[in-house]
Amino acid sequence: MKQKLIRFTAITASVILMAAPLSACGKKAPESISYETWWTSDATNDSSQTSASESQGDTTPSETTEYIIPTPSDVVENPLTGLVEMDINNVGKRGAAVSVNNARAANPSRGTSDASVIFEYETEGGQTRMLCVYEDISKIPLIGSIRSGRVGSADMAAGTGAIFFSWGADPTAVPAHVRNNNISWVDLNRNIFEYGKGHDAGDVSGNCFCWYDREWKSQRAQEHCGVSRGDFLVKAVEYNNIDINGEMPRLFHFVESGTAKMTDSVNCSEVSVYFSSTNDDALFVYNPEECVYYKSQYEGQPQMDINNDTQIHFTNVFVLYCPINLRPGDTSSEHHVDIHMEEGGTGYYISYGKAEAITWTKPTPNDLIKCYDKNGNEIEVNAGKSYICVVDDDEISKLTMN
Repeated sequence: MKQKLIRFTAITASVILMAAPLSACGKKAPESISYETWWTSDATNDSSQTSASESQGDTTPSETTEYIIPTPSDVVENPLTGLVEMDINNVGKRGAAVSVNNARAANPSRGTSDASVIFEYETEGGQTRMLCVYEDISKIPLIGSIRSGRVGSADMAAGTGAIFFSWGADPTAVPAHVRNNNISWVDLNRNIFEYGKGHDAGDVSGNCFCWYDREWKSQRAQEHCGVSRGDFLVKAVEYNNIDINGEMPRLFHFVESGTAKMTDSVNCSEVSVYFSSTNDDALFVYNPEECVYYKSQYEGQPQMDINNDTQIHFTNVFVLYCPINLRPGDTSSEHHVDIHMEEGGTGYYISYGKAEAITWTKPTPNDLIKCYDKNGNEIEVNAGKSYICVVDDDEISKLTMN
């Protein structure tokens, strides 16, 4: 795909730049020239077409200056965010969904700030876990601590079209469930490098795709130290003969960020999500300058990604309520729970300082989550990253919003 040359005068350029509207966050929106305009130009980016004034070293624009407008020749829309940010070479490839620890002792994490979407959901004992979804497996940074998979997280991954990665799994249900529903799953527990020892990525060799983080190994219990990285996950996919090719569905009905129409919305500068007595304060606080919600938990501690010392933050927050119950007949010490997303439920969509009540559906493991307003219309979602809380519908009354 070639970059396009657009010729216009300096006066025209000034008008375009001056006319560019400000977003609700006080930031300049993209210039008025649309991507469609760029692509319909017949001219190509030929460096030999430099203007005479430029070739003579005159940097003062004249009325006949030719401007090269950067075009999205190397990026396309990320179906997980609706933003034009995905490497065009990733088109036609599946994403990755990685099960990540969220226990108090396992925080801070690695790689979570790079996820396009994060699901948070209940496991045993009310403890929550995260499923971090990335559009490009190869570009996943060092990520962890990776934990075992559950039926619920497998279903969340399947709905995005992503390959599901975990470090072990609930053996009583996950293997049969992924097999019966044709869900692509990589159990990293089968290919650990030097079990029980701490390492850096450069130490890992052979057909091993995960390891115990050297730094964490001296600070945490072993179950909170498992990590991997995109290049190792790509090799794990190949080793397990999983087809990486496939279209990722567009996760929501995305619109330009800040323009989503919300039905009967209320102001929402802060929302605290109660998952359980173990995780009772998942807190999202709105930053009106950046138009994102910053996440905290465990008595208000910022939820950090120590890869880049960043507090994770999101344009969109979803709270989806559905039945979460102890598995019938489970007599194990783990007391496994089942998340019944197939029953759908009610919830909230929160973005740009507003919240609206919604209903949602996900009839089968491989279906997308669909969200609807009170009139039954699919909601518009602001382009950007999303954090999706999947919560027991017994806890609806414990959510607080300001």
